[in-house]
Amino acid sequence: MSKVMKCMCEECYYNQNFACNADAIEVRSSGDKMVETSAGTSCHTFKLRSDRP
Repeated sequence: MSKVMKCMCEECYYNQNFACNADAIEVRSSGDKMVETSAGTSCHTFKLRSDRP
């Protein structure tokens, strides 16, 4: 399985020093399901951090 090398979502519970610490991630298409760039995707593993300011 591939390892997520970088996570720039600082609000995510699984982000530890910009590395994803989730056991696995699920990425889905978003919007009209026409994915041609990364902007057309979303991470469904995202969980909001409880310690954010």
